[in-house]
Amino acid sequence: MRVAALFQHDMMAEQDPSMMTDSAVRRRILVVDHDDDIRLSVCSQLAQWGFEAEGEDNGVSGLARLAQTDSVTEFAGMLLEMDMPVLGGMAVLQEMKDRHPAIPVIVMARIPHIDKLRNAVRLWAHEYIVKPLDQELLKLKCASVFSGRRQRL
Repeated sequence: MRVAALFQHDMMAEQDPSMMTDSAVRRRILVVDHDDDIRLSVCSQLAQWGFEAEGEDNGVSGLARLAQTDSVTEFAGMLLEMDMPVLGGMAVLQEMKDRHPAIPVIVMARIPHIDKLRNAVRLWAHEYIVKPLDQELLKLKCASVFSGRRQRL
């Protein structure tokens, strides 16, 4: 593709997340949530949108999965539940900021934990979404944050 065509494709993808085919295909996303139904549902949705999704049921195993990756198998992003047993979302987020700053994170929680979500964004998270998840909003946020074009300072 020529440069103009690539630019046009990227602009279209930003406007319509269903155009994520070239930019999102094979981008690995790690979903960390202790709720099996939500984790599996989010992984399934991400796969339908062109991402390769993998899940972990707690923060410890999520961080361990990240530690096992190399430049070929690295993750393009993480969806992280904030209210988890074993290792809470804020602790995982702090580890992500310290050890994996290039991996963007979208945090998730139920409405009673909205303050945790806002604090997570202040700390370092790229975006947040409230459960129950709005699929269209999740799709838009994943397209934006995990596209590889957005930078976090």
